[in-house]
Amino acid sequence: MRWKISAGVLLVLALLVSTPSAMAQTRSPSVNQATCQVNLYTDIRELVTIDVDTASDLEIRMLANQILARARADALTTLPGRLDELLRSGTPDDIRAFLKTGMWTVWTIDLRIAVNQTMPGASDTVRAAAQEALDNGTVDAFLGYLNRGLYLALAQDAGALKLFQDIRELVTIDVDTASDLEIRILANQILARARADALTTLPGRLDELLRNGTPDDIRAYLKTGMRTAWTIDLRIAVNQTIPGAGTNVQAAAQEALDNGTIDAFLDYLNGGLYIARARDCVYQLP
Repeated sequence: MRWKISAGVLLVLALLVSTPSAMAQTRSPSVNQATCQVNLYTDIRELVTIDVDTASDLEIRMLANQILARARADALTTLPGRLDELLRSGTPDDIRAFLKTGMWTVWTIDLRIAVNQTMPGASDTVRAAAQEALDNGTVDAFLGYLNRGLYLALAQDAGALKLFQDIRELVTIDVDTASDLEIRILANQILARARADALTTLPGRLDELLRNGTPDDIRAYLKTGMRTAWTIDLRIAVNQTIPGAGTNVQAAAQEALDNGTIDAFLDYLNGGLYIARARDCVYQLP
């Protein structure tokens, strides 16, 4: 799953930059400085693969135990104790009722607590990203911050953050039916982003087409060749993060390369890389 980063968070990350020495003093409690243990939080919704209303009592108890195991692993504040109490003393109907309603409220509160726990002693960048999640108040916002936004903020503090545009989001017209002017405007928009991302191949090819190609040449390239060039450029960008990197970065990069898709490359470059660097206790570029 590729997480969406809100414009507000990106603006905060772009504007609030501290020095690497300051970073060493403001690292978030979600990264254990002694062991480089990164605490990524489970989306408990993904564990609920049965119909709680119609599941058997045994299935309900099994699900509750699965959630309890993950809640404990995530070191949540309230949910583990509540589930443990129900599994020891409650009836299957008590557990069923809690899984249907009360659990979601408790889990949301626990995630809010986890977000708040990253703020004491943190940098302005981390605090701003955390506050945006708290202001949003949804489970998705909390998980997005705890599992990705926090590590992007830490990378920004270290001066090591580089986010890649999903160029597919720029294509908001039908390339087949768009006017020649619309095609040139789109190509220029993509060129600007490709240059900003310092891609290897795509900027030169688009620039050449915009200077010397016909609208039909540009249209044909946007329909077919661009995606191939962009995919190659993202693969190059992933490979460029590997030399001199720690074992966790190397493993995460290789997983993206083995997958080979645009989504895998973007997911790594825009999040997985920074989580892996945190695990390696590396917050600056080599």
